Amino acid sequence: MPVSYQHLFLGYEIRDTATHESGVGEWPHLQAITVYIENGHDQDLTITIRGNKEKTTNGSVELVSAFTVTANSVTFKTLHPRTTGWTPYIYVTAAAGVAPTSGEINVTAITIEK
Repeated sequence: MPVSYQHLFLGYEIRDTATHESGVGEWPHLQAITVYIENGHDQDLTITIRGNKEKTTNGSVELVSAFTVTANSVTFKTLHPRTTGWTPYIYVTAAAGVAPTSGEINVTAITIEK
């Protein structure tokens, strides 16, 4: 089965403490999805994973509570419709408590094609 990759953030530089929204990706087929987060910034980032019934960030709901990705680290969260609920669209937000001076964030949504 082929693997599908959707880049929600790709080489995105954060240089302030505002909340940044990624692009909106699709969560197909009522299956598990893994959100792979690479924080290359020199500061920790607070991440939320959100979903929506439409391909927009307006009116979205939180699928995963906020969590921290430490500076220069990688983590992932796997979501499954039975445990997180399901929406056809997904995106993430990222915010730094202290403005980063270097680095970038990459966030990829990974699914298995049916």
